[in-house]
Amino acid sequence: MEAKKTQDTDKSSNVSPRRSPVLMLVQQEEHLSLPINELQTKIERLKNVGLIRWAYIKHDKDKNEDGELVAPHYHFTLQFKKRVSVNSIAKRLKENVNQFEIMTKRGRDAKVSANNAFAYLVHRTENAREKYQYDPKDVVSNFDFPKFIQELAEQMTPQDILDMLGEGKITKREAQKQILSLGASIMSEYKRKIDDVYATRLELEYRKWVKKMKTANEPIRVIWCYGAGGTGKTRYAREWAINQNMNYYICSGSNSPFDGLKDLSPKEQEVLIIDELRPKTLQYPDLLQILDPMNFEKVAVARYYNPHVMAKVIFVCTIYNPYQFYMHMPRLDRNIDTFDQLSRRIGLNIEFTKSHINETVPKLKKVKDEDTDEAETTYIYETIKSHENKFNANKVETKFTLEDLENYGNNEK
Repeated sequence: MEAKKTQDTDKSSNVSPRRSPVLMLVQQEEHLSLPINELQTKIERLKNVGLIRWAYIKHDKDKNEDGELVAPHYHFTLQFKKRVSVNSIAKRLKENVNQFEIMTKRGRDAKVSANNAFAYLVHRTENAREKYQYDPKDVVSNFDFPKFIQELAEQMTPQDILDMLGEGKITKREAQKQILSLGASIMSEYKRKIDDVYATRLELEYRKWVKKMKTANEPIRVIWCYGAGGTGKTRYAREWAINQNMNYYICSGSNSPFDGLKDLSPKEQEVLIIDELRPKTLQYPDLLQILDPMNFEKVAVARYYNPHVMAKVIFVCTIYNPYQFYMHMPRLDRNIDTFDQLSRRIGLNIEFTKSHINETVPKLKKVKDEDTDEAETTYIYETIKSHENKFNANKVETKFTLEDLENYGNNEK
């Protein structure tokens, strides 16, 4: 290892000295400041300044570019709990500070950097595969080094993870987590590849799902849940999905409610719960498309990417019954955009009150206008079956006193 000028050696510099939680000391055998056993003792004493793991090996079979053996030298890898001063560690080991190398690289966390530094001792890193492969048993360490190398070898590569993602063996989130564990710089390199592989996989799953649904020719079940806030609409939909052993996804009824569907597979959105839907959220044609029970090739409108809707069951949770919702929708040509278009898409209407869950059906009714004395057509929803409401959130006490707030958490101690 070539000697080089460092900030540690320049006491007049205003720049802070180099610090790192992972260091490597490289020194020729003949230039060691102390006998190897004494140096090891000093390394063990670094536990007092936060040393976690250490390991070293003598390289006596390395060759230069001309194929000639280089002078025997030692590599020491030191991993600390936190960043330490290179200058301070050099003084404690009585070694020249220029022989120390900081192993934490930009964009890579300390754990990954430490693993790479330890693996380099036996040339098991990506850039050292062509060098002599030392036996892990030759390494002196304060942990089971051979086991560490074995586990490192069994660790999946980024390509392995991408293959598993493409085959559907892991989710996109799992792939991101596994690649991130290999280092932030690797995650940055593979982020776009993860997106591309998953997008391709999702498109194939979508086509397969559409074919399956068309073959079965079974309508998508659409349930319209309406009633005052806190009466249990969303909770009912969620627990129904759980009881059916089906995965569900809840999207907010606010602006662009379908953004979250972008990365969801058919399995992950078996039950779609559109929560707190408002008349101004969607255009009428978009709402009709989403709720069409026989349209299996649906694309929801979102801000950045229009995702496929692959739900077998759709719950709409809102304070309005379907006709009220329709009448509150803005910018409709009601001669073309009729209420019947919405009503016939809904397989079941459920009204939620504080005490009951009512199965309802729309009934056409003529109402006379008191001012004009003319009859107007409207719809009312009649209850045909009623059940006790066990999902009413208002049954849960949400109020508390200032004293309760001050004592918050005391009961858990």
